[in-house]
Amino acid sequence: MKKSSPKTNWVLIVQTLLRVVCGTLLIYASLDKLGDAAKFLKVMENYHILPADLLPLAAVVLPWLEFFTGLALALGWKWRGAAFIFCVLMGIYTLALAWNLTQGAEMNCGCFAMDKMEKLTGWTVLRDVAFLSMGLIVFTAKKTYAAFDKN
Repeated sequence: MKKSSPKTNWVLIVQTLLRVVCGTLLIYASLDKLGDAAKFLKVMENYHILPADLLPLAAVVLPWLEFFTGLALALGWKWRGAAFIFCVLMGIYTLALAWNLTQGAEMNCGCFAMDKMEKLTGWTVLRDVAFLSMGLIVFTAKKTYAAFDKN
């Protein structure tokens, strides 16, 4: 008699991979900003979204929020809350990029590297929409593999 093997749950595998990708993405995005809040402050000023009084605080807090949210997603620790924060961040980033694009702003996105000129284009906005979509898939997952949390 042939033993039945457990079925591979491809949806769960994809959700887990997306969780790790989203986490790695945030960690990578935070690394350049963590070491230089003053430079990140200049990038944030170009967005013209936050009041000037809040910019220094945001320039310090945002990279650490990205880093620890990414770490939680990548490791699967409190991953649903981290996925929610990821989605909020991606939503804000997408709206900020789209707003500045419609205003004709020529600026460095500052998304992954502050020194490298990453010109703001429609593709930048679409990329962030794709990231947001990935985050929503993770957030709505019932569980994922390789997580520290019990799902």
